[in-house]
Amino acid sequence: MDLESKEGVKKVKKNDLILILTVGIVAVLAFIAFNAFSTEGDVINVIIDGQQYGTFPLGKDQVIDINGTNTLEILDNTARMIHANCPDQLCIYQLPISKNRENIICLPNRMILEVVSEDNPEYDAIVQ
Repeated sequence: MDLESKEGVKKVKKNDLILILTVGIVAVLAFIAFNAFSTEGDVINVIIDGQQYGTFPLGKDQVIDINGTNTLEILDNTARMIHANCPDQLCIYQLPISKNRENIICLPNRMILEVVSEDNPEYDAIVQ
C-alpha cells in the first residue's frame, strides 16, 4: 500500500461521533456521581502483608514511620506517602487521599493505606 494512498483511512461517521459523545457524557456523569456521594473518611488503616499495622486519625496532623520502609504523612485531613524504599516509587506519586474507601498501595512493600469512616461497618451487606 502506498503511503500517500487514502484507501486504508476511514472517515469518522455521524454514528461514531454520537457513540463517542455518549461514552464521554456517561464517563463525566459517573465521575460527578462518584464524587458527590463519596463521604470524607475519619481514619486511615495501614495494612502490611494482609495484617493490620495501625489505625490513625485523619484529623491529627502527623508523620508516621512504617517499619522503616515507608513514611506516611497526615496533613489537613488527607494522607499521602512521602517516602518509600521501593524501586518504582509509585505510591509517592499518588494524590493524597481523604474520602471513604480511597487507598494508596505499595506493592513491593505489600502495604495498603485505606481511608475508612469510623461509623461504616466493615461489611456492606450479608447475603445468605
